[in-house]
Amino acid sequence: MHLSRLILSEFRNYTQAELTLGPGLFLFCGENAQGKTNLLEAVGMLATGNSFHASNDREVVKWLAPDHIARIEGYVQRREDALHIEIALFDPTPALSPTAITRYAMPETPGSAVLPRKRIKVNGIPRRVMELIGQMNVVFFAPADLHLVDGSPDERRRFLDRALCQIQPRYCQALVKYRKVLTQRSALLKRIRDNLEEARMLDYLDEQLTTLASYLSYERRQMVTLLNSEAHLLQLAISGGREQLEVIYHPSFMLDARWTSVEAIQQYREQLNSIRKREILQGVCLLGPHRDDLEFVVNGVNLLTYGSRGQQRTAALAAKLAELAYMRASTGDEPLLLLDDVFSELDHTRRDYLLQQVMQHEQVLLTTTELHDLPAAITAQAHLYQVREGRLQAL
Repeated sequence: MHLSRLILSEFRNYTQAELTLGPGLFLFCGENAQGKTNLLEAVGMLATGNSFHASNDREVVKWLAPDHIARIEGYVQRREDALHIEIALFDPTPALSPTAITRYAMPETPGSAVLPRKRIKVNGIPRRVMELIGQMNVVFFAPADLHLVDGSPDERRRFLDRALCQIQPRYCQALVKYRKVLTQRSALLKRIRDNLEEARMLDYLDEQLTTLASYLSYERRQMVTLLNSEAHLLQLAISGGREQLEVIYHPSFMLDARWTSVEAIQQYREQLNSIRKREILQGVCLLGPHRDDLEFVVNGVNLLTYGSRGQQRTAALAAKLAELAYMRASTGDEPLLLLDDVFSELDHTRRDYLLQQVMQHEQVLLTTTELHDLPAAITAQAHLYQVREGRLQAL
């Protein structure tokens, strides 16, 4: 799988940009705040419909853009077919021109129109975000991912969810439903605590929660099992055979791999019932995938507590490369690898190993502030571009 063409219009600091791509390594060089990361962000949005960086879609619309609309187009070549993905993103805050409303708005009632937050088309057919995810797969690796081991549990859960959502639409749908039920249940717990509702009102939501939570936890556990076989080998290679890595999945509720799905649901339901009073008192949901975590262990030692900075970064690097291998094995297609200025954060040993791995993948988009940080043998094989103030120039 590879991206053959990328077109941007009024996206971040790009007024207009068009890039012809293909298999191989594409290297984007430039100073900070020139638009390198924005390119990778756009590619990520073609895959997931959402930004890796922005908290709101309007943030990606270029300031003072005509009609306040940003557009991303991508042409994707997959193993068996090709895709044309179009995404239009709207900043609804300013007044829109009559032309924009006529072109993009969807009529609700005669004489009125509503502009969507974003509009997605795949091969010319309108799609929802949930229908876009999985059409094109990417693995995004940024400096923040090097803190996967010593960062927050939320980062480690996001690491699992991003991969699983791209390869399993059902997982993504279940995750969205779970978060919705979780929000409803937390609000209900507070109302029960304040004597505005009865505790038995939780029963209906608990039935939904147990089914969704058991499924999400099962898929996470399966992914971690498959990740381990690859991450173990990668850690050994990067460390020169000195370190054996194990990634351990820690669900927030007691879970036994030997349980059937029916038994897992029943056990989770019983655990929820046992802490209901405590949940009502605190007004929060205390058990579920939203509180899961991962533990990274090297040679029997927990890296979060006792690992050196180098060991933690090696484990994070191994985990991200294992993620790519997992997605490739699950789909049969090679995901796009997006590397956002990670080499400045790695020492020479880890940098050289990552470069060796990079050259084995079908398509890699890599950003850097300094070309001389990379070996000449690598840059000689790359398609080089200078990025300056939202403009691309081939080198």
